[in-house]
Amino acid sequence: MKRVIVVGSPRSKGRSAHLAEMLFEANIDECPEDEIFLVPVSEVEIGPCIGCGACRKKMEVISRDEDGNEVSEPKHRCVFDDDMQTLYDLLDDADELIVVSPIYFSGAPAPMKCVLDRLQPYFWASREVSLEERLANKRPATLHVVGEGNDPHGYDPLVSEVRSATAVAGFRLERVLDWVGKIDGSGEIIAEATVIEITQGGQKTKEGEAQSRPKAASAERPKLDLSSSKRSRQSTDNKKPVQQGKKGNAQKGERKGSHQSKQQGKGKRRG
Repeated sequence: MKRVIVVGSPRSKGRSAHLAEMLFEANIDECPEDEIFLVPVSEVEIGPCIGCGACRKKMEVISRDEDGNEVSEPKHRCVFDDDMQTLYDLLDDADELIVVSPIYFSGAPAPMKCVLDRLQPYFWASREVSLEERLANKRPATLHVVGEGNDPHGYDPLVSEVRSATAVAGFRLERVLDWVGKIDGSGEIIAEATVIEITQGGQKTKEGEAQSRPKAASAERPKLDLSSSKRSRQSTDNKKPVQQGKKGNAQKGERKGSHQSKQQGKGKRRG
């Protein structure tokens, strides 16, 4: 199983980043056979959608098959050659999507909104298949909402933005975890998150309190001896590191010129 965690904060060491790291580690601990990709928008170069409409037309995209061979296939893709191209590939292969985002005036921060808007190629691709097929192939998505609190206007626009954009990419937002006011400035969890289930009709029902320590989003998690698990944090690009859950020996990587610490497990960081 492949999971992608997108961190929507422009801050690389804020509340959202701390929570995403804990989710990343929890997924590695509890599901060591899975592949986990962590994509912080603060560490990637993704520009805004300019509404040019070029993604309406298919273009030849080079990808790799199961044997690692390069293959060319027509896909709807953005004409801008930035890090969004890598995120497209990750989303195409993902079995589950996790979004961690702070609230900026009830909605997504600018870098996260760029990512959501750049999912427009999937909108044109979705028009080529029937509604029944689109609904049948939806993959689960979870949104973790993070904020300091004290905003009386809530975060419904953020939920709507994430739900709408990820839907065209083939995901169904199934639940929202409300961490607002429950993570302090140092990243420590000080209260339990409230879980809000999203029904197909769009109604939200509060389920109760989540456990204070983040857990993997999988419905059935294997019981593991965590003391025997191994983690490695790898980098496939010295400029833009990738954090992916990767099973095997601990390895060293470069992160924007700094030394990357050794970890255990199966995960990749894509930045």
